[in-house]
Amino acid sequence: MLFTSGRRTVLAEHPEPEPTPGKVLVDVDLTGICGSDLHAADLEVYTAGHILGHEVAGRVRSVGEGVSGWRPGMRVAINPNGNICGTCRWCRAGQFNHCVRATQETAVGMQQDGGLAPRLLLAASTLRVIPEEMGRVEAAWVEPAATALRAVRLAGDVGGRTILVTGGGPIGQLVIRLLRQAGAGRIVLSEPSPERRRFGAASGADEVLSPAEMPEGLAVDAVIECSGNAGATRQAVGALEPRGTLVVVGAGPGSGLDPATILFKELVVRGSFTYVSEFDDVIPMLADNRLPVADLTTEVVPLSGALDAIASLRQASTMKVLVDPAL
Repeated sequence: MLFTSGRRTVLAEHPEPEPTPGKVLVDVDLTGICGSDLHAADLEVYTAGHILGHEVAGRVRSVGEGVSGWRPGMRVAINPNGNICGTCRWCRAGQFNHCVRATQETAVGMQQDGGLAPRLLLAASTLRVIPEEMGRVEAAWVEPAATALRAVRLAGDVGGRTILVTGGGPIGQLVIRLLRQAGAGRIVLSEPSPERRRFGAASGADEVLSPAEMPEGLAVDAVIECSGNAGATRQAVGALEPRGTLVVVGAGPGSGLDPATILFKELVVRGSFTYVSEFDDVIPMLADNRLPVADLTTEVVPLSGALDAIASLRQASTMKVLVDPAL
């Protein structure tokens, strides 16, 4: 599935990747369609002329000259932001999610070919070993689960606290499940789509509401904003108690942030951008089903069904679609 020079997403033929020195060729097993893929045309981080798909799991097919530690047949998850430079001040500080090369120049599925294709040629630094016994579906959820885990960690100590999650898509549902594991007190989900609201209780939300149903006097200790919607952000800022924390993990047009409210309440507003250690940390959680995701996986489709899947995801009439290029 190609993101064209005209910034359109199409099904198209693309040259087969060939093994090269220093790279690893991977047979793609499953690739998730991310919410950001739906809006690639509007996001500068997506450059044209590349195959989409950054939520990828597969097996090593071949190893290029000069690559050590990898062999054909190994199961891998792809860290799309793993091609770090290792020398910038962010890398030296261990804050790899701010490495420009990794996130803005060579991110898999954004600035170089991704996993919505049968095979994928990658820098070895993007590969992570996954257990042989790990489920196929679970392996394809590593990247979004890492995103959700970082957002929950940035919310601070959530034990016993009241948390609002705005946006009940895949990231929001994962956030709720991780919050419940972390001992959150009361979890409220705000989500406009009836289809997505129906997953909230199974994820562990105590209340599942549409934005229109949100009570006027709702008061929460923290909000994790997963929708990228300015209206949701405004609602979040209004609901936060003084000295509360807003974690922004969804991005969209407009901010919804009211400086005066932030000032008077002394709110903490934090961005949550990709992940650092979280990518490795979620692998065992998914492998042993501590973080269940099978029920959030709506369907697995062939590449020929990817455009229809994108259309249904844009309408929020489905939860998560995985693509199997071998079907």
